[in-house]
Amino acid sequence: MRTLSGLGGKLLLAFSLMALLTLTASLVGWLGLGHLGELERRLQHTLLTLDGARELAQVSGDILGSSRLLTMAANEAERTHQGRLLTLQGQQLQRLLEQLGEGREQDPAWQSLDQLGLAILGNLGQQGRLVGERLALQGQGEELRAELVAVAGRVAELARSQMENAQTVTVANIGGLYRLRGEAARSALDTLLEQDLDWLEQMTELRHRTLMQQQRIEELWRAESRHRLDALMVDYEQDLAVIRLRAGAVADPGRRLLASEALGELAKGARLAQTRRQWLDVGQALAALSASNQVLMDRLNRSVAERVDDARHSLEQSQQQLSERLIQTRHALGVIGALTLLALGLLMWRFVYGRIVWPLQRTTQRLSALAQGDLAQPLAPVSGRDELAQLARALWVFRDNAIELRRYQQALESRVAERTDQLSLANVRLNEEVTKQVQARAEAEQANRAKSVFLATMSHEIRTPMNGILGGLSLLEDTGLDPGQRRYLAAIGQSGESLLEILNDILDYSKIEAGHLEARRAPFDLHALVDDLLALFRPRAEAKGLSLSLSVAPELPRAVEGDGGKLRQVLANLLGNGIKFTRSGEVRLTLAPLGCPGPCLQPCILFTVSDSGPGIPAGEQEWVFEAFRQRSRDAGHQGGTGLGLAISRRLVGAMGGELLLASEQGQGCRFSFSLALQPTALLRPRQQASICLNEPRDILLVEDNEINRLVAEGMLLRLGHRVVMAEDGRAALAAITVRPFDLALLDINLPDMDGISLREDLAAISEEEHGQPLPAIAISAQMYPEDIQHCLASGFAGFVGKPVRLAELADSIAGIFVAPLGGEALMPALPAPAVEIHAKGDLAPSYAAHFPHAEPDPAQLAAVRIMLDEDLRQLGAKRIVTMLRLFEQQGEALVSELLMTAPGEARRQLAHKLRGSAASLGLIALAALSEQLEAGLGEPEALASQWPQALVTLARWRQEQGWAEEPPG
Repeated sequence: MRTLSGLGGKLLLAFSLMALLTLTASLVGWLGLGHLGELERRLQHTLLTLDGARELAQVSGDILGSSRLLTMAANEAERTHQGRLLTLQGQQLQRLLEQLGEGREQDPAWQSLDQLGLAILGNLGQQGRLVGERLALQGQGEELRAELVAVAGRVAELARSQMENAQTVTVANIGGLYRLRGEAARSALDTLLEQDLDWLEQMTELRHRTLMQQQRIEELWRAESRHRLDALMVDYEQDLAVIRLRAGAVADPGRRLLASEALGELAKGARLAQTRRQWLDVGQALAALSASNQVLMDRLNRSVAERVDDARHSLEQSQQQLSERLIQTRHALGVIGALTLLALGLLMWRFVYGRIVWPLQRTTQRLSALAQGDLAQPLAPVSGRDELAQLARALWVFRDNAIELRRYQQALESRVAERTDQLSLANVRLNEEVTKQVQARAEAEQANRAKSVFLATMSHEIRTPMNGILGGLSLLEDTGLDPGQRRYLAAIGQSGESLLEILNDILDYSKIEAGHLEARRAPFDLHALVDDLLALFRPRAEAKGLSLSLSVAPELPRAVEGDGGKLRQVLANLLGNGIKFTRSGEVRLTLAPLGCPGPCLQPCILFTVSDSGPGIPAGEQEWVFEAFRQRSRDAGHQGGTGLGLAISRRLVGAMGGELLLASEQGQGCRFSFSLALQPTALLRPRQQASICLNEPRDILLVEDNEINRLVAEGMLLRLGHRVVMAEDGRAALAAITVRPFDLALLDINLPDMDGISLREDLAAISEEEHGQPLPAIAISAQMYPEDIQHCLASGFAGFVGKPVRLAELADSIAGIFVAPLGGEALMPALPAPAVEIHAKGDLAPSYAAHFPHAEPDPAQLAAVRIMLDEDLRQLGAKRIVTMLRLFEQQGEALVSELLMTAPGEARRQLAHKLRGSAASLGLIALAALSEQLEAGLGEPEALASQWPQALVTLARWRQEQGWAEEPPG
């Protein structure tokens, strides 16, 4: 009783009564639903049987249709296709029969369905085999028919030729009768009637019967019954006997033999008839199988229909039982539901609402007031011993604790506010520190960039006085010096060379560190490159008593495409290090093809530089590739920056390779790397080519650089053409509207428009105004293959790279205008004109006056010699002098403008002009710096530092020509 007096006991009693009523209702429902489930399973099975029967009927129809198509198959492909389709349909039929017979294994009716299905599948397999036999007989018969028709055709053709011969003989003999009289005429007439006309009649009959035999062969193969086939075969044999008899009358023995052989082939007609009989027999067998399949399918469908009717009848009985049981279950559940509703109402009112809900509502109202902070809410006195009474007592304790917690919360909030202020101050200080760190990092990066720019600028600035120092030492060496002075002079020279090498390394490393390193692809002579390197380093090796050798595999191509400048720099560094660190023995450069295990788009070449020096221990081999790291003095080190190998590894990496080192202590070093260098046919060796002089043409020359215009004009005049010059696109368009031209030479990069658009406008104006086309040749310093292909694809008839060479220009023009036959086509290149020397000194003394002790860079001077010596031979001294004066005047102004111009399109245009002028004179260093500015990479200060060196190089070349201050006449 104590348990039931509590809240839990009351709820337990109430819910137990509710559970009992629910269990009763569930039991009744379970019994009813169990019967419903059994009826549902029977219904489901019946529905599945109906669906299976419907699908079986469809599959049966598909099988009959496919069987008819298989019977009508005209080739093996159709037979194979229909056979596969029938196989799939047969498998589907067997599967449906298994599904319909599931659970009815002991029923004889369903077993008979399985037997019918197996019989149908057996007939289908036999039908496929018979169709295959019929197709094989069809192929054999068609082949034999074609053979017999062809043989009969040959016999008919032979008979036709014999018939024509007989007609000819008969006509001739008839014509001869008119010249005969008496007995001779009668004898000739008898011969004509008995022989000639008889021969003609026999040959005519032979041809007629042979043609009839051709038709009969066709009828034999198309016969649709054995009776018709036998009748045709009798006629065939009779005509064949007559044809053999008439073929014996063929006069020509050779043709008679051919006719006899052909008639032997025609005897195969019996085999053709036999093949047709077999074909007809197979067709009858196929028809019988088709009829059998139709009967079996009808039996199968009728049996399935009977089974379906039984299932439908069973389904109707199940539905009737289901309805009755549903009515009974509904009545029982209605009574149980009413009793349950009445019991639940009583329990809810007496126990749940009266003894639980009302007390809980009062307690909840007091809890809500306490939760809202109304701690002064009055609480009712507590009585009773159930859970609600205990909850009321807990409310008293809760209110007392809440009052105490409020006092503690107020104290805690005060402390949290104080701590929050302290954290806010610390966060502000942390943000300030982060800002300082970001600023420091940006300043460090800016300092690093400034360092790279400073190193590059200082290297350029120091290079010029260093060249002057070394040049002065070279001149001083030719004066009378005693041995001691010569030793001092040699020491100074060696120190100067070492210092210049250090400056070059610093300049290269600063370029790499500034991110201005990229590999260029251009054709170059690989063999000439390595030969030049060995010629450069051989004196240094011989001075130390070393052997310097070269090994080049004979299968390597001579002309390749890649970055020849970077390759030369890497090999020069490696050869220089080998000579520097090797005291005795040899230094060897090896070029060999590299075998590639996988598919390579380009052939790889392995470059190896080996020496017999002291070697490098394994622990130090990676150090030598680090910047500013040098080996100890005992390894034979002779000074330097420690940048050579670091630069070389970066250059090789930019070209797509990897620089590797293999060495042991005391065994020498072996540096190697491989590069993918594509063989090319674009390389044109420098040679004295013949110049093609064609018919003089009117040529429009469009070039924005005055020096380049002057050079191109001189070359065109040298070739005998008439030239009109324009400095930009607008001037060219104005010139073409005034008069027609035979050809246009267009610079691709013009200040006001690009050369490709200008070519289209010029061609359109020439067609519209003068009614003639205007071919054009592109002129550009961008000589990469993709640039050349872009120009040619845009409509240019030719391409000439800068600096323009006379022979190349002549070849391009000759490719458009072919010289007439028999005309003057070739003239050898002329030697350089004689120059009258008025006095010692330079043509432009201002160069030497500004830089009295400067010496030109040897590589720069060599390039200028190659370029200007050839121009001198082609253009003449006076034009070369004019070009140099223009370059001095315009170049100084361009350099000054570049220093004052901000980065952008204006700077790019100025750099483009200066690059074209410098490249046409062979000033490769100045042209390279101008190209960097044009691409937006370099700085004008580096170019300005190179400008005096360019002037000194040109001054030295003039001194070598021995020209006076005035232009030579």
